[in-house]
Amino acid sequence: MSERTLRIATTKQLLASVKAAGFEPYELPTQVNIDFNRSLSQRLADGPVFQDFLVKRDIDVVLDFNSAALTFVSTGRGEGDVAVMPSTLGVPHVSIYVDPITSTMSEVPWHQHWQVLESSAWIKCIFEDAHAEELMRHGVANVLTLPIALADEDFKFDTAPYEAKMDGPIVAFMGHPGSGWFKSSQAIRSNQLFPVFVAAAAHHDTPDLPFHKIYYDLYGFGEPPVPSDGAEIRTKKSAEYFNNKFMYNAYLAVRQRDRWAHFLKRHLGDRFELIGDYWTQNYDLPQTERIWDRGELYARIREIPICINLFKGVLEQSVIVRHFEITAAGGFMLTYDTPQLSQFFEVGKECVVFRSEIDLLEKIRYYLEHPKERQEIAMAGQRRTLSEHMYSHRIRTLVEELRKAGALSQKRHFATDK
Repeated sequence: MSERTLRIATTKQLLASVKAAGFEPYELPTQVNIDFNRSLSQRLADGPVFQDFLVKRDIDVVLDFNSAALTFVSTGRGEGDVAVMPSTLGVPHVSIYVDPITSTMSEVPWHQHWQVLESSAWIKCIFEDAHAEELMRHGVANVLTLPIALADEDFKFDTAPYEAKMDGPIVAFMGHPGSGWFKSSQAIRSNQLFPVFVAAAAHHDTPDLPFHKIYYDLYGFGEPPVPSDGAEIRTKKSAEYFNNKFMYNAYLAVRQRDRWAHFLKRHLGDRFELIGDYWTQNYDLPQTERIWDRGELYARIREIPICINLFKGVLEQSVIVRHFEITAAGGFMLTYDTPQLSQFFEVGKECVVFRSEIDLLEKIRYYLEHPKERQEIAMAGQRRTLSEHMYSHRIRTLVEELRKAGALSQKRHFATDK
């Protein structure tokens, strides 16, 4: 006998997805400044506010993006000794990451951030196998792999036949320069460059090989933490690894995103449009202002004959949310290839990939000359995303995983109307 539907407390971005998944959504207190970079002291101050909210509503799960709603309470055992607040109530806190863990909680000192990551009281859903593997290898607890998806919207996507405008730009990319994401507060040491160039060369020849396997297994540039290491040693080893990977990420950003913007501007001129910030600032490339309104963004995607999809340097193998934004809107997606893309789309039927400069220009030329085929691919990609790649789909999968792991209360039999 079912007692009630699972109650999930979450942030505004995921409310519609929780509801669409068949669970009961509760928006976390809006008086708290929910920023995934905020300090440990701020998260401690937020703890009692969220605690009162969870208790009064008898919440079963807390869910957020990038640790935005993660809060703590003091254990009373000493200064700086904190506990993940929901865990003190027997409620799991689950963070769905859409960025690398190392790019979040930036206002929390690394040694504290790392010790919190090692806590088994907090579940981290990681968007890519390679990132999940390296985190577990460094001792991060309770890591699940949950691919990125598109947040469900309150409005319905236009599923009418795809119609593009040919009297303006024929190709567009919507996003910011990938290299602008990576900022370091310390100088780059020359001995950091050799591991990066070696990893870049190895990855070029073996695209399925992630950085952590090249760094530790193939070349032995360092040693990963082991359980017998003390907290200080574990923190030091993890910092050294991710400082080296920082440079590798910068390489990936240029390889997977920024180079293509330069290339297409050179060859297509005004027929190629960059929609986003910092292109002029970083590279002196003409840009169109970022589109903030979601409805306007999706409408623009449908107008462009060919939407190019490029990635930041955070991605080694999988996909980003833009894969699903373009396809959900009904746009035609021509995307840079990744090893795991075929797990999400049937290449050639639901999207098209390119692998080199010559290949890119040839694909653009071909699909501009074959509008019917372009439309069929766009519509097939839209059907795939709307039926399989929304966060409502991911949340159902997540809840099932939590049930199997015994992370949810065993005293209730939760219902879902989906």
